[in-house]
Amino acid sequence: MKRSLFVLFLFVTTLLATPTKILVGEGWKVVGETSLVEKPSVPFTMIVYGDSRWGHRVHRKLVEMMIQHTPSIVVHLGDMVNSGDNHEDWQIFFEITAPLREIAFFQPVKGNHEKPDVYYKRYFGVYNYWAKVGNYVLIFLDPDVGIEECRKFLRSIDLSRKVPIVFIHYPIFSAGPHGSTETVKRLQVLHETFSQLGVSLVFSSHDHNYQRLIKDGIIYVVSGGGGAPLYRVGSVEGLVKGIVVHHFVKLRFEEDRIECEAISIDGKVIDSFTIFVRNVF
Repeated sequence: MKRSLFVLFLFVTTLLATPTKILVGEGWKVVGETSLVEKPSVPFTMIVYGDSRWGHRVHRKLVEMMIQHTPSIVVHLGDMVNSGDNHEDWQIFFEITAPLREIAFFQPVKGNHEKPDVYYKRYFGVYNYWAKVGNYVLIFLDPDVGIEECRKFLRSIDLSRKVPIVFIHYPIFSAGPHGSTETVKRLQVLHETFSQLGVSLVFSSHDHNYQRLIKDGIIYVVSGGGGAPLYRVGSVEGLVKGIVVHHFVKLRFEEDRIECEAISIDGKVIDSFTIFVRNVF
């Protein structure tokens, strides 16, 4: 027992050698030691991606590409590792993402493969949480704590004169193989809440591909191309773009708009769109 605790202490201490900065609420938390923390301000660049799991070669290549865009914030949409209680999985994940975590705030979303969440809880410790940057409110959801809890959490955030953007591991709508599962179907009750709160953009992963769907004016992006084996894209109402490719999404936040580009592992822009903030309210 003592040896196990000692190994866990060494593991966590080693990971803390590269600090992880996480925006939370009006401020942030820092895991590890750092000499400078400066909160981003508009305009800023964000990178979003998910489902790296065991695809280490692809993940490493994508991280090298992401760094070239000098993001201020990076969001991982979950399934960072293949097994949440696997020591080696986490070691590799933190080694690959160290260059990103050195230059950017790193916003985690817990996926199903982060369970059991002993390491996720110890290292990140955030589930349903939000962060404010300028007039943008970034909302991170974990439906594993309960869908009704997510709805209550969403309504507890002061979104007056703010632009809310949601990040969640499981998709609300998807043309991938998970789109027909009960897990995803149950989550569709959140669509009404998003609509009522003025959410215009929702990111998810879980299906290993790229998708952009539009439902009642809300743009849903599935970005699960972080390294795990790719899944097919079928058809579903509202699907605008569906591509089977490893990728990430770059967002540029301006005062009046959000410019989005999905970039494949070979450097091509596979999709792009702009959301004008003045049209949201």
